[in-house]
Amino acid sequence: MKEKFLANSLYVHFPFCRHLCNYCDFFKRVPQSQSEVVDFHALLELQKEQLDQILFNENTNIGKLKSLYFGGGTPSLWGESGALFWNNFTQQHQISLADDCEFTMELNPGSWKKSDLEHWKRLGLNRISMGMQSLDQRFIKILDRVHNREDALQTLEMLKHSKLNFSVDFMLGLPHSKSYKRDIIAELKEVLTFNPSHLSLYILTVKSNYVHQKDIPDEEYIEDEYLTVANFLKEHGFEHYEVSNFAKPGFRSFHNSQYWKQESTLALGPSATGFLKESQIRFKWKESDQPDIENLNDEELKLEKLFLQLRTDEGLSVDDFKSESRPAFLKLAQNWQEARQLGQWENGRFRLGAKGYLVMDSLLNELMAHDLA
Repeated sequence: MKEKFLANSLYVHFPFCRHLCNYCDFFKRVPQSQSEVVDFHALLELQKEQLDQILFNENTNIGKLKSLYFGGGTPSLWGESGALFWNNFTQQHQISLADDCEFTMELNPGSWKKSDLEHWKRLGLNRISMGMQSLDQRFIKILDRVHNREDALQTLEMLKHSKLNFSVDFMLGLPHSKSYKRDIIAELKEVLTFNPSHLSLYILTVKSNYVHQKDIPDEEYIEDEYLTVANFLKEHGFEHYEVSNFAKPGFRSFHNSQYWKQESTLALGPSATGFLKESQIRFKWKESDQPDIENLNDEELKLEKLFLQLRTDEGLSVDDFKSESRPAFLKLAQNWQEARQLGQWENGRFRLGAKGYLVMDSLLNELMAHDLA
């Protein structure tokens, strides 16, 4: 009998928010009635049936989950009724958590109740990803966030005493940062007093019709802000392990690392994307029970792997390339290190530093131009 493959990471997309911020293009909406949440629950049931069929076809089983991630949207709004639904859902579908499962829920300031979190903690929730973006009230308002600075501080205080592992999201390159003289280091210093184990810092990317497009700072300012933040967090004991992610030792996001290592990750919910490593397929849900399925060939996966390794501190080694390509890679890496100071060799692997992460796309293009990818 042929051995079954196992997938042990699951992402669930909760598509509802209290408010639609002016910069965000994730799939979400403001529910007009409780019936929309009920419809979402029904959709998850239908999608699970289709997921089971995909897994059967691809000779894969759901193992005990080592990571479970609720993203959105604002899944902290799912509340007690969501916890009840999820408990019944997992029992019905025999989904269980490994003893060391990392169970993450995204949470926004002002969009949670302590009593709701207690229900989720009883189901295994042990990690929070808090979407804060800034601690400066001026920028909170510019980003059209529904919370205020006091909400953010109150949430940080709750997390500090909750015994939950937690991460905080920040944004760089915000509109008016230059003219308002944003002091992001002061914001970070204040956040660090609450002892987060992880920080994610994303450069704001928006469409051309963004309402504050003309007020976004220039590239030189954004690059300097990124390098300043990266150096500050490194000095405070954080590992810069991915372009936008910093963690205290032992607190890297296991779930996100599964994506970056091209490991199988299951997905449910509108717009959620899953990947089956052994089958080389990627599937993405719409607002229906029928996913789009993409078959990936070896060349596509190889290129993706190089890109993912470049964006993390796994880096690249000569073993990642064909023997005839290795001299060319070594020459490129020497240029990246010595002439451009973009990274360095460590334990046989070339790893980018913060300066290298800023030009990562162009470095991948250099690999492709030399026919190395």
